[in-house]
Amino acid sequence: MIDKTAIKTTMKELVAYKVLPPGSDDVLECAKFSGEVYKAGARPHDPTIILFYDPKDAPGCRKEVLIPVDVDVDGLNTKQMPEIRVAFIVFSGTYNPIEFYYEKLYEYIEQQGLKPSSEVCSLEAVYQPDEFNLSYGSLIDEDNPETWRTEIMVPVVE
Repeated sequence: MIDKTAIKTTMKELVAYKVLPPGSDDVLECAKFSGEVYKAGARPHDPTIILFYDPKDAPGCRKEVLIPVDVDVDGLNTKQMPEIRVAFIVFSGTYNPIEFYYEKLYEYIEQQGLKPSSEVCSLEAVYQPDEFNLSYGSLIDEDNPETWRTEIMVPVVE
């Protein structure tokens, strides 16, 4: 279910980041990196973000996992994310494949008379549900996918 589609400027924020190898499993890599951030003593915040420099289905797609943190912590690569003007779509559940939501977002961008920026292809942010109902050993709330909220952001220009 689509919750919202609009234009916004992201906030400037400090993030811990890790460059992901092409072809890696994003969900698994996010879970691993989240554990590394906690072990390093950082205080992570929602959302966990995958930044795609290239189209996500492109061979050799360059991508990073980003987790907002309060301060620099030894053992973690951090950087200041700049403010970015983006078109975004927020949706809940897993009723449609993610490509469906990308298509809706690109339609919205075109309707607004905007164009995708060439600096970054897209960002996907996953927000944890307010209540957890994880199975033993689960990395994510796989038993309740309807509680997941995902935000896709595409940087835009006039």
